[in-house]
Amino acid sequence: MSTLQTPDKRPVLKIPYSHVEIIVEVCSGIGVILILIMPFVWWKKIPDLIPTHFGLSGKVDDWGGKGSLWLLPGIGAGLYALITFVSRFPHTFNYPWPITPTNAEKQYHIGRMMINFIKVETVWLFVYLDWNIIQVAMSKSTGIGISFLPIVIIVVILTICLGIYYGNKAK
Repeated sequence: MSTLQTPDKRPVLKIPYSHVEIIVEVCSGIGVILILIMPFVWWKKIPDLIPTHFGLSGKVDDWGGKGSLWLLPGIGAGLYALITFVSRFPHTFNYPWPITPTNAEKQYHIGRMMINFIKVETVWLFVYLDWNIIQVAMSKSTGIGISFLPIVIIVVILTICLGIYYGNKAK
């Protein structure tokens, strides 16, 4: 019978960011800046009624006031801050294998990379959605496209699978 290893039994390490992680952080930061400035840039150009929801077909299926344009930047920036905070504590992540003093640094690095890739994917998802809301509101587009949701799901699942694959190799 195996026992579940609790995070308080794991080594707590300060692991420097790799070059790839720095690039991912910069890309995430640029995305957050974009989602925060886009409403300011287009505020006067968009009508009072904007898309607030897209159906599975990628077409708009609900409309609301243009004040709702601030919802995505708020959620996106909040998720960015939350994921950034969580990524600083990889010893608290759930791992499907034991973390030992020998494998801790590698496992924490892989876990943090996976979380940070999900962060950049999430931030740019919000950039894409915000941009499309603005484009549809200004009658320059009709929706986000039918392939949007499958692509998002595939990218996130692929990121998680790669994290599990590399973590399994490093156990």
